[in-house]
Amino acid sequence: MSGFDFENYSDGDWDQNEDLAWNEYDWQRYLRDNEREISEFLNHYHKLKHEPDHLDAIARIMGWDNEEWSPGDSAEDNSFSDDDDSERPRREGESDLDPYTIHKHPVYIVTHGLYQHLFKCWEMFTLQNQRSINPVEVGRFSASLHAGELNAVMAINALDMGDFNLTVCHLKNSLSAINHSLSLLQKLSIKNLRILNLFQAETTRTLFDLREVWLRVMNDCREEERRGADND
Repeated sequence: MSGFDFENYSDGDWDQNEDLAWNEYDWQRYLRDNEREISEFLNHYHKLKHEPDHLDAIARIMGWDNEEWSPGDSAEDNSFSDDDDSERPRREGESDLDPYTIHKHPVYIVTHGLYQHLFKCWEMFTLQNQRSINPVEVGRFSASLHAGELNAVMAINALDMGDFNLTVCHLKNSLSAINHSLSLLQKLSIKNLRILNLFQAETTRTLFDLREVWLRVMNDCREEERRGADND
C-alpha cells in the first residue's frame, strides 16, 4: 500500500488499553514525551531540509514505516526499503501500555512541528522588524497560519475516526490557508531586503513541505474511498 494503514489508526487502538487508568501526572509525562518527539523531528528537519526527498529520509530516521507514513505514489517509489527491518529504539519512558492518541500520528508530529517552526520564524522576523512591519500584516499572517494548523489537526482527528471524506475537506481548507499565507508572504515589505528574502524563502519551503504531506494524505484517503465503493 502506498499510504497509511488506516486500520492501524482506528478506535481499536484504544480497546487494548480500555482498562488503563491514567492520572494527571501520566498524561503530563505523555505530552512531554510527545514534545520531545516533535523536537527530534525538527532537529532532523533542520539538518536535512535542503536535501532531496528530505521528508522521506526523516521518516526513515524517525522509524515511520510505510504503514504509518505516506511515501508517495507507489511501488516505484523506493524511498522505503523492504529490506530494512530495523526498529526505532524505544524512547525513554515509552511503554507498550501507552495509549494511542493522535499525538503519536506521524502526520500530527510533522504538522505541529513545522507550524512550531513557522511561528518561531514569524516571531523572530516581527521582533527584528517591528518598526517597519504593518501590525495588520502581523495579524493576518498569524491568522492564516493558525487556520492551516487547526484544519490539519481536525483532519488528522477525522482520519483517526476513519472518516476519509471529512479528512479531505479539512485538508482542502488547510491548503487554502497555505495559499493565503503564501499570498500574504509576498506582500510583506521591509527595508532590509536580505532579511526579507531569507524569511520568505524559509517560510515558503516549510509551507510547501506541509502541502506535500497533506496532498499525500488526501490521495490516500480518496484511494480508500474508491476501494470502499468498489467493495460495496
